Amino acid sequence: MSVRNKINRFSFVCAACITLAAALNYGSFNFAKNACVENNKTPFVDKSFLAINWSVSC
Repeated sequence: MSVRNKINRFSFVCAACITLAAALNYGSFNFAKNACVENNKTPFVDKSFLAINWSVSC
């Protein structure tokens, strides 16, 4: 395996990990928001760019 192939594979794995982390974070955000709604409470959402930093209060 050449150095170029190793770099490409590493880049792909890093990009896949970042994408997976963002998707899981967004799913967790929606779960927390829906938990407030299911308990008949109003969710107060505070989130930053791309929902990386977020908080939900009921």
